[in-house]
Amino acid sequence: MVFSRGRASAPCVLFFDELDALAPRRGSDRANPSSERVVNQLLTELDGVDGRKDVYVIGATNRPDMIDPAMLRPGRLDKLLYVSLPSPTQRESILRTHARRYPLHSDVNLSQLAHSE
Repeated sequence: MVFSRGRASAPCVLFFDELDALAPRRGSDRANPSSERVVNQLLTELDGVDGRKDVYVIGATNRPDMIDPAMLRPGRLDKLLYVSLPSPTQRESILRTHARRYPLHSDVNLSQLAHSE
């Protein structure tokens, strides 16, 4: 259903968050008959490249090791991009950007928060 709506809405991006939960390694402890059917259906949809023209598929995960390896084969989700944690300076910038919208107590130290581990 998601892919058919994506094809009907092309050009579009289909974004799957927590891909490790949606497509766990088949045969693993996290897999069950339902999840294996989902993985098989996703693989079928991802293999239909001609039908995916202008439909871009992106998946996000904190656990790439838990994703079924077949999902990451060429022509499927084969481009991997690692997004590292922001540096303390970047964290401070992010906090300041979001904090502008809210009144903060005078003892809130965003720099200290950003630089704490």
